[in-house]
Amino acid sequence: MAEIEARVGTLETRVTSLEQQVSNITTKLDMFVSESRAARERQDADMREFREKHDADMREMREDMRNLRADLNNLGSYFRSMNVTVIVGIAAMVIAVLLK
Repeated sequence: MAEIEARVGTLETRVTSLEQQVSNITTKLDMFVSESRAARERQDADMREFREKHDADMREMREDMRNLRADLNNLGSYFRSMNVTVIVGIAAMVIAVLLK
């Protein structure tokens, strides 16, 4: 009988130890889950910030391209005007030489 009681006492000690280990593992698992969620939230926030910055940069680049196209169109008008001026100037010199 004493042997059975000793075994029961040993089993109770082991069960208590196992319960404590399960409790520790559960606590660590809960901490891991909460840290994982926090890390995921930080990652989501970083990605959101990156996307917003990227979108803003793309809008700025599109606006710059529109401005560049407008500048190139103005430059084309300038060259056309300059060509007409040069042609008129050359024609005036030719006429001046011929009338002399």
